[in-house]
Amino acid sequence: MKRFILFLSSLVLILPVISQNIDNGKKKKQAEQAYNKAAEFILKDDYSAAIAELDRALQLDPVFPRAYLQRGKSLFQLQNGNLAISDFNKAIELDPGLGEAYFCRAFAQLTLDTSGVRLDDLDNAIRYGYAEPHTYYYRGLVRLIRDDSEGAIADFSKAIEMRPNYAKAYHDRGTAKKRTGDYQGAIYDYRMALSYDPKMKMAYDNMGSSKKAIGDFQSADKDFSMAIALDSSFYMAYNNRGGARLVLGDLEGARADFEKALELNPDCLFALCNLGNLYAKEGEFEKAIELYDQVIASSPDYGIAYLNRGLTKELTGDLQGACFDWKFASELGVQDAEKYLKECDQK
Repeated sequence: MKRFILFLSSLVLILPVISQNIDNGKKKKQAEQAYNKAAEFILKDDYSAAIAELDRALQLDPVFPRAYLQRGKSLFQLQNGNLAISDFNKAIELDPGLGEAYFCRAFAQLTLDTSGVRLDDLDNAIRYGYAEPHTYYYRGLVRLIRDDSEGAIADFSKAIEMRPNYAKAYHDRGTAKKRTGDYQGAIYDYRMALSYDPKMKMAYDNMGSSKKAIGDFQSADKDFSMAIALDSSFYMAYNNRGGARLVLGDLEGARADFEKALELNPDCLFALCNLGNLYAKEGEFEKAIELYDQVIASSPDYGIAYLNRGLTKELTGDLQGACFDWKFASELGVQDAEKYLKECDQK
């Protein structure tokens, strides 16, 4: 009899553990139900309602990594980037193999501060199964921002391989190619981007810049005009078209474009410097120098302005002033300044 009583007592001690497991199972099931309800709200773009359901899911199950992921995505949609990143961090902490969470953390950081993006987040996204076209695209974009043009080209190419109509990937691969000096390759990519998105104004503008680089100014003028037709407030396209027209000898057209660019954006130093170039070409050297002075006052590191001011001073007979400007331009990395400095050494 004593042994029987002892056996019953041991059963009683186990019952609270069984009860707790049953309770935890119920909470997890309820958490899943809240999570699924949140998914329905997300499909309707009702992110506030989704967050409320995901809060409930996490109260019921605080170690639910996908709930943190979805709440982070919903917070991001409501422009709460820092809170979103906190949730992505928690999702990764709970499930280090959750590839989408790494991608979302990188993407959210990219919108807040490009310098803070961790390239390894995008590597991990791919490593842990989130190898989507846009994952490769954004890894390429981060590499492009960090001046790794070859790495960017490889990633954009992979994105295009996976999604052949990926207009943005074609466009940005074109930009990476342009940086390597492959202007023909860049032009091809910009054309491909426009074949899938005919309203991509940046593709026309960048294609025009690539054509300028190979000396095809007539065609470049047409591309810049297409960009302007798509967006009449696109001040850089006016500036760039003005540059092409200046080379083509259409001084009035160039002047109108530079002035329009400055009307749309009075702080456009490119247009201000180019207008100075126009005045110098017309022989109005003092006006040109005044404009270069304005550019340099606003941006003391703008090497081209020093180079052009030096060239204009030389035309006025001020070789000493020209040499001073060319020296500054050279120190700022303007390679063309080196050949003009040789004139200074000969004096």
